Amino acid sequence: MAGQAGIGFMATCPKCGGYLGRGHRCWGGRRILTQIRLALLGALAGFFLPWLWLDRISMPLLATTAVLGLVLTLAVRRYARF
Repeated sequence: MAGQAGIGFMATCPKCGGYLGRGHRCWGGRRILTQIRLALLGALAGFFLPWLWLDRISMPLLATTAVLGLVLTLAVRRYARF
């Protein structure tokens, strides 16, 4: 097709997900640790957040908000790509 001569696909690193260019330096182990750390921080924030608004807190509410915090943190991280 005309006009698509310069367009090509670029390979990505299986460890870090970055583009495999000439200056690629893989930091794959840190990516996994960062994701776990952010997930735990989101879960902790979701676990402790109900105490700001409620007087009587049930365990199912804490579990639900912790899971919601974890999932939302991972979704925002995946969307923002940081």
